[in-house]
Amino acid sequence: MRQLTTFKFNITRIMVPLAFAVCALASPTTLTDDNILGIYLQVNSFDIETALAGQAHGDSEAVRKVASHVTADHLAVRQQAYELAAQCKVPIVLPADRSTAAAEHSKMMTHLLSLSGAAFDKAYAEHEVSFHRAAIDAVRNVLLPAATCQPLKTHLNEVLPAFQHHLEEAEALKRTLDSR
Repeated sequence: MRQLTTFKFNITRIMVPLAFAVCALASPTTLTDDNILGIYLQVNSFDIETALAGQAHGDSEAVRKVASHVTADHLAVRQQAYELAAQCKVPIVLPADRSTAAAEHSKMMTHLLSLSGAAFDKAYAEHEVSFHRAAIDAVRNVLLPAATCQPLKTHLNEVLPAFQHHLEEAEALKRTLDSR
């Protein structure tokens, strides 16, 4: 059973970066501000959904606490993204190839919600570590260089420390859970 559980955790590690797949494949010159906002909203929504699952299904208080913090922060960021669309005077346009990311997120959520207890907690923590590493990389290396609207660029720069904080929280949670 231990090998199967480890295999499932590794699947989570593979699926998280797929949420950012268009970011990895796109060069900053191919993304527009409306595409950036579409991707940004989609990915924030993915993490809100995952964090809500953490709040509802987390076995440990530590998981529920981290999940609650992530939920609140990403809900605020999502609202800011809608405001940025208005400031930048662009519609929010999700690139067509983002359906793959949505399907992979759905698979990851199905897997995550199939777990319970300590297995859920560990998978959740691992997902959050991978997710925030990929988010930081995508913002720094793809979304930020592609952004042309100054308020959007400013926001992306300002949100990086919060994403880094979430990563540090998730890494600490993962270490705590791994030591049990």
